[in-house]
Amino acid sequence: MSRPYVITISGSDASGGAGLQADNRAILSTGAFPLNVITALSLQTDRGVESLDLISADLVRMHLLGLLKAYPVSVLKIGMLGNAEIVQVLADVLVQYKDLKVVLDPVLSATSGRPLLDKEGQSLLKDRLLPRTFLLTPNLPELVELSDSSELGSQETEVEAVSALLETGCYAVLVKGGHGAGKDCVDRLFWENESQHFTSPKIDTQNVRGTGCGLASLIAGGIASGLELQTAIQKAKVRLHQSLIDRSDEDWKGHGPAFL
Repeated sequence: MSRPYVITISGSDASGGAGLQADNRAILSTGAFPLNVITALSLQTDRGVESLDLISADLVRMHLLGLLKAYPVSVLKIGMLGNAEIVQVLADVLVQYKDLKVVLDPVLSATSGRPLLDKEGQSLLKDRLLPRTFLLTPNLPELVELSDSSELGSQETEVEAVSALLETGCYAVLVKGGHGAGKDCVDRLFWENESQHFTSPKIDTQNVRGTGCGLASLIAGGIASGLELQTAIQKAKVRLHQSLIDRSDEDWKGHGPAFL
């Protein structure tokens, strides 16, 4: 039996820690096979994002349509997009391919604060991509940005922010809890009128590069392999948690990769 395919639409990280390199490792570990559409060439080191060059929207369109026509793809995993032109390309292509399930990891800015999607692109993402998204995987700062919330001071305000995103037509939202307080990482899944929590202990390690990329790609690979959403998330959490444990003491220059 052939492997299922997942197309990743994301930036390349020259250091290999995050971006499409992390996507590929994660998807391969699920038994699915990654196909890559590159949106940007980035140089990220222990000093942060040192350079960032976006790929032309026309080239992104050509590569994406070429892969969709050549391979039986059922899932797209979307990461860094960079600008409104690339967001527009994806929105247009998704109109043609209505059966694709989209896992969207909204990469809005680097850890240093450097924007990785321009304001027009963020607006277009909310208007055109969220209605076509099967699963959105924001961390807490991204949830604030996408929902236009002022702050998330309580579980009630978090639910209100998620509700605003679900109202756009997005099927489900997984709020990643790595930025939250406490000893546990609690990821919260919301869909329709239901919710489910996925809890794992936080790991004391500096090797956390590509954690968000890896989790979303593990989920995408699981969905492409036929798993139900909740099962795909649970398996992804277990895989990522074990990887963080296994590599917690590895010595890397700066922050090492979270998933290998």
